[in-house]
Amino acid sequence: MDSTFNTNKYGYQLYTLAVFDEQQSGVPVAWVVMSRNTSQDIQVWLESLMLRCFRTRPDWRVNAFMVDDAMAEIIALR
Repeated sequence: MDSTFNTNKYGYQLYTLAVFDEQQSGVPVAWVVMSRNTSQDIQVWLESLMLRCFRTRPDWRVNAFMVDDAMAEIIALR
């Protein structure tokens, strides 16, 4: 998971979530545009996405998350 920073005049951030496929290649699967990047805001869309995944594939499990050093993302994932 990663986001843009300071790339548009509105201050919005674009978050991208990628997963690994069977060949261990990264595949982007979700994008979110946010006006704020607090851990609470990030947690809301991550929970919605995960609930959708579990409803679609009940056997799906998260093995790991990789983020850069963005504390809001780290707190949201905990």
